[in-house]
Amino acid sequence: MSLVVTTSKVKERAGIGGSTYDTKISNLITDWVAMLEYAIAPSFLNDTGNTGLQATLNLGAVEMVAGEFLAQLAREPGGSESLVFGWLSVRPAYTNLADPFGIKAQGLARLMPFLKHPDVLQGSVGVLTGGSREPEE
Repeated sequence: MSLVVTTSKVKERAGIGGSTYDTKISNLITDWVAMLEYAIAPSFLNDTGNTGLQATLNLGAVEMVAGEFLAQLAREPGGSESLVFGWLSVRPAYTNLADPFGIKAQGLARLMPFLKHPDVLQGSVGVLTGGSREPEE
């Protein structure tokens, strides 16, 4: 079975109305769903009798696509600029342009137990683990 991700579900998750971004979202669905299906172990994808599992996989995929869509919006001109007028500062609420609202990370966490290998999607959502450049004592 394949994942089911629709434009309407992505728009709902991203909080987008209207049809302005439908083509962009459809293109993302085409790109991301194929990649996500490859990353998920076939035993989970093919377990069509387990409706809860399929709902979980589909929701995780919707969140990954919605998160990438919002990241693309944040990178558009005007999407992440700051304005400072004396003491008044207007800045975007997010600081991570790869996943501005954490929706991709949420989708990844949902899909993680079902992946072929835990590192298979590492580059898709940015660096998932941190570290220090300072030597440990």
